[in-house]
Amino acid sequence: AIMAKTPKKDKTEEKGDQEESGGNKEDRERAYEVLATRVNPIASPLAARKLTKRLYKTVKKASKEKNIRKGIRDVQKYIKKGERGIVLLAGDTTPIDVYCHLPVLCEDAKLPYCYVPARQDLGEAAGSKHPTCCVLLKPSEDYQTSYDKCLSDIATLPRPT
Repeated sequence: AIMAKTPKKDKTEEKGDQEESGGNKEDRERAYEVLATRVNPIASPLAARKLTKRLYKTVKKASKEKNIRKGIRDVQKYIKKGERGIVLLAGDTTPIDVYCHLPVLCEDAKLPYCYVPARQDLGEAAGSKHPTCCVLLKPSEDYQTSYDKCLSDIATLPRPT
């Protein structure tokens, strides 16, 4: 029996889906607000809209340089090995049990960390088609200024008690 090919999704439809988050300024602000309401109760400190955007841009630059670690297992392994950098966690990951131990690991290793609202956006910024729960952003000379700016902004975020 010959199987018929399933029609592929039209490229223009995919572009339309991606542009929803791009849209105009008011739509982006509203999108951030909506995403921020969907985060877990443990998602503290949550990056503000401006910082989130800057973090995604820095992650995108780092992924081009192959200078990031993606995924819970990878990030956890390299934190334990003593690798330095900023840890970004997706605030909308469920169940929480999957990654709730990572902030404690970060604090023990004295690594800065913060939550961003959406794992889908974090995955896209990391150069993946799939959502990712966490990313370890390593410092590099190629994007040092934006990395330092992110680092100083994360340092000003209120720490959870």
